[in-house]
Parts: sequence; C-alpha cells; structure tokens
Amino acid sequence: MNRCFYLLASALFFFACSDDNGTNSSENAKTAEYQQVAIDKKNRRITVNQDAHTEEYCILQQGSFSWGKVSYEANEGSDVTTYEIHGDTLVVFFYGMTDDPHYYLGGSTDKIYGEWKNIGCYKYQDKVNCPSKKERDFREQYEELVLTISENKFQEETVYKPAYFKFDDYMNSVYLPNLYGALRNDFAYTTIGMFGTLFSPEQESYIKNIESSFDIEVLEQTKTAKKFKMDGKTYDVKITDIKRDSLDYKVTISVKSGDKECSYEERQVNVTKANCKDQTTEGLQNYDAERNFQDTLAIRGTIVNTKGLDKFDKCIKEISVTTQK
Repeated sequence: MNRCFYLLASALFFFACSDDNGTNSSENAKTAEYQQVAIDKKNRRITVNQDAHTEEYCILQQGSFSWGKVSYEANEGSDVTTYEIHGDTLVVFFYGMTDDPHYYLGGSTDKIYGEWKNIGCYKYQDKVNCPSKKERDFREQYEELVLTISENKFQEETVYKPAYFKFDDYMNSVYLPNLYGALRNDFAYTTIGMFGTLFSPEQESYIKNIESSFDIEVLEQTKTAKKFKMDGKTYDVKITDIKRDSLDYKVTISVKSGDKECSYEERQVNVTKANCKDQTTEGLQNYDAERNFQDTLAIRGTIVNTKGLDKFDKCIKEISVTTQK
C-alpha cells in the first residue's frame, strides 16, 4: 500500500509519496529533535542525517480526517546538498541539483551556520537574473524566504511580515493580471491563493503597465471591486465576501460580463490538532478521490478547498474575449 504525504507550509505545497518501508523528509518539519546537519567545507557539501522518529499529522484516509503519528526510519546521508560561496552570496544546490541554484544573502560566509534570505535570483540559459534591490526591499516588507542552517536544522520557510496580513487592496494584487490573462485566453491561474496571489503585495504600477499594453480601460475601482473594458467587452470583478485570520481565509469572488456571472469560493485553513477532524475532502485542492481514496495522506500546514472552481473556469472561458493578440 502506498503512503503519500501532503506536506504544507504557509502557501507552499509539497506532494510526495513513498512505500511503507521508505522515508521522506519534509523541509517544513520541526527538525531539532531528530535531524543532524554536517558541513563539509572542503567539498562544499551539506549532509542531513535523521534519526528514527515519529511526527504528528492530520491524516486523511478513506475520506476521513484524524490526528495521528507517522513513523520514519533512520536516514543517514541520503539528503546531500552542495553549495558555493561568492563574496557575500551563498549559492545552494538542493539535493545536488546543479541546474537549479538558489541564491542567499544575510548570513556569514565565514560561518555558514545562520539565517540566509533568498534574494529571488534564478539562472536561465547560463545567465543569472536577479530582482533589483528596490524590488527586493518592497517584497521583504511583506514576506521573506529564509534558509536556516544549524547543527540540527536545514530548512527553508516563508516568513510573513505584519504588512502581509494587513494588505487589503485586492484589486491591485497579482490576481488582476492573472484574471486579465484568463479573459484573454492566455494561460493563467484563476485561483485566489497560491499562484493566484490575491494576497500579494501591492502591484499597482505593474498592473497599470499591463493595462496600458493591452488597452484595458479601467472604468471604476475600489479595493474589492473593479470595472474595466477589454477588447470591447465590459467586465465587473468583485470580492463579494472575504474573511481573513492569519493564514486562514475564506473568499468568494465574482466576475460578470453582460448577463453572465461567474463566481466561486475558496477557503484556506491552517490544519491543527484541534480542527483536523472538521476538514472535508469536498473541493480539496490536489486531491483526487478516485486516485487517493486508498492512500494515507498526511497533512501539515495549510490546505485549500474550493467550491465551484471547475464551473468558474468554464464560465470565464465563455465570457473571455474571442481573439488573442
């Protein structure tokens, strides 16, 4: 029987499977009690060893949720990461994947232990591309991706700032460019969280550039509603209901053109021991009842449930513009 794991942290989603005799390490687990990190400075290698241990999860099995424990066998030396140091920059190749470098600042290059901030650089066709310091400073007002390296912790996680939870100018979020793309028949995410980024930092100048490029005329706008004209069609997008509490949220969104209205609901919950049994598989993101029903799914962090998303996506296609530019 397969044992599969939903390993989640904040808005990041990880899905992994192993057989009953295998082990899987989560980068988002509490590691101090069972993880040992060895640094080989000569060969620039980071090796993570794990003792046999158990971890608590919200477990989904055959459609029901319950709080329980998952056992892991000892794992010595199979998780090997390489790194390089260039000036004040740490470059990490997780699991030795040299074609996918991650770039960090903020620690000490003399002593690799410490906290390092991911600066958002990426390598494409042998060229390293980085956001400007102004762009980094702007985003870091809201969130940071932090890599912690110590003798018993090797973990990257998102750290949300107070400004992230206060942000409420939803019509200036990245959700709008994604919606514009969907209405233009381009590939785009219409979900609210994760890739949809309704809760992203304010992107007003970026959105105005897109609106100018595609001749999108904004007719009316508030923080929760926007009326605009695109390719001769008029659209109304509205947040009809929203509730937020830390990482938990429940949002209903509506997009209307003419007499046709598309709407759906999305809910994110940070799963805990107290609320585990109250969760439902109805609309559970990345869950397929037919494929996953017999699997044991272990959940940590946040989960997302949607209501009416398939109909919403279909409806958006029906009201989208008929030509691509």
